[in-house]
Amino acid sequence: MGAFIDETDDTKFAESLRGVGHDVTTLHDPEEAADYELIVLSVRETDLPDLVRQLSTQARRGQIYLHTCLGYGVQVLDDVETHGAVVAAAHPLTPELWVTAATDELGETIVELLVGELGGASRAVPDTQRARLAAARTHLSFVETVRRDATTMLAEALGNVETAREIVDAGGRRHGLLADVDGPGGVDAQHAGIEDPGLARVFRELVRRTAQQKSAHDAELWAIQKET
Repeated sequence: MGAFIDETDDTKFAESLRGVGHDVTTLHDPEEAADYELIVLSVRETDLPDLVRQLSTQARRGQIYLHTCLGYGVQVLDDVETHGAVVAAAHPLTPELWVTAATDELGETIVELLVGELGGASRAVPDTQRARLAAARTHLSFVETVRRDATTMLAEALGNVETAREIVDAGGRRHGLLADVDGPGGVDAQHAGIEDPGLARVFRELVRRTAQQKSAHDAELWAIQKET
């Protein structure tokens, strides 16, 4: 097995396959791919199409090309597939669940077997849903950004970082809680207490989104008015 891997690879797919007994060679030159039956492509998404074009001159019938980029399905591998290669895609959403794609039953079987060796299950997802999946993953990562901002504001108000962290860690129990708009502890007063313009903007946007989900029309209207 050959693998093109760069510093952006967070899937550790080839490395994990090596860990379960596969002989994996890290490749650097597209011409090296001709000597391998399975080629894993774990590179930056913006670099993948160009790498596939370079590999198309080496691709042959019987080879398997698999990439691990979430944003792309198997269409990005068309240039090697036209030379007879089997193509597939796999990306982990969790260690146990992998989003996969293939153009035929052979590709589906191969990717399911490889993912299975890593203790994961495959879930086929249409190419049209991959951008939505990627957006959801990024959206989820914003939770940590919000936690850090909340910790900073609490620490500034309380003068104690450890206490701030304890409050943030316990904050999950108050998931999605919205105060009334008015009053000394209301959303409007909270907003006025945020000095950082960037934090204030994020606060308004999160209030509006939470209000939409909870049908809290007063809070949603407040957020809209603050944005205008």
